[in-house]
Amino acid sequence: MKILIVGYSVRHIACSAAKAGHKVFAADSFCDLDLEACSNGITLLPQPLDALKAESLIQTYIEKISPDAVVLGPGLEESRVNGVRVLNNPPEKAALVSDKLWLANWLEERGFPFIPTAEYPENVSLPAVIKPRKGAGGVGCKLVKKATDLKPEEEVKLEEGMIIQDWLSGTPASVSVIGTGRDSRAIAVNEQLIGTHWVGADEFRYSGNISPLEHSLSTSYKGTLQPEMARVAEAIVSELGLVGSNGVDFLLTERGPVVVEVNPRFQGSLDAVEMSTGKNVFQAHVDAFGGILPEGPVPKLVAGRAILFADESIKIGKLLTRWIIGKHWITDIPRSGSDIKKSDPVASVLATGRDRAEALNLLMERTAMLRTATKSQS
Repeated sequence: MKILIVGYSVRHIACSAAKAGHKVFAADSFCDLDLEACSNGITLLPQPLDALKAESLIQTYIEKISPDAVVLGPGLEESRVNGVRVLNNPPEKAALVSDKLWLANWLEERGFPFIPTAEYPENVSLPAVIKPRKGAGGVGCKLVKKATDLKPEEEVKLEEGMIIQDWLSGTPASVSVIGTGRDSRAIAVNEQLIGTHWVGADEFRYSGNISPLEHSLSTSYKGTLQPEMARVAEAIVSELGLVGSNGVDFLLTERGPVVVEVNPRFQGSLDAVEMSTGKNVFQAHVDAFGGILPEGPVPKLVAGRAILFADESIKIGKLLTRWIIGKHWITDIPRSGSDIKKSDPVASVLATGRDRAEALNLLMERTAMLRTATKSQS
């Protein structure tokens, strides 16, 4: 099929689609070199991009490219598209599921393990986390350890669009799930890298994944961790009626896995899942819209992706670009001349290993090499 993929960052989706044999056209906010390499045409999305402007641009791209189908990537999942097949959850459902306050109430009503969530600080116990009611990647999250950490205006009601959740200690994890709208199949249980210091990430910033999840990361919980998480994630995706590739985020606590949020879209874990299982996530996504679920793949190795964040504002030089292109283990490759602000992503590093320790050590080693190269490019 001829596929148009549009979103804030879509390299991982576009390259998976290309590997599946589809003819890919893409538009995102980066137009990285490896996105260009796996696409038949790319377009840079202007920033900032409001909903109405995004929908207008998507319709313009559709008229120009005449795709067989459109896939809406991160940031644009709630856009309304006309005149072409859309391989996404309906926008109204994506909007509802992405609402963390609505989801917490839904999880509680259905008896799933959830994190107490509220609009008023006095309705949760401290320490707690203030976060956007709708958002992704850990952007805008803040830890509140005591009442004095709250700003005066936050004591009665949080700022518009913000919520507060109980803070729980544990290991971040996720389950990648393919749904048909009625049934679902977990295809991977993953460790999440959140606020990872060796990539330069802030406290709650999404930093990558390691797949599959290693059970020993939750030392105090004696249950069958991966099967239980897969079962809960499948039940949630099926009951919500989600279609295609979806993700359920968990926190592995002393009392077991607790659901953090549901992502009704492709997840950042796609690279690690495909490297670990050898299966194509995009094709499984497409097949699900025809009611076909994949077999539950068995991991062949441990794979990881880590996102390096800039320690300071930098401009990507030609020598650095050439150095990066020569490394098969770097992806999301910025163009020469790109201006990257402090704390923004520079590129992603990939690694595989026989076990978690080997994959993690290689991720850390390669990330350090990339960081050194960005600092010495001048």
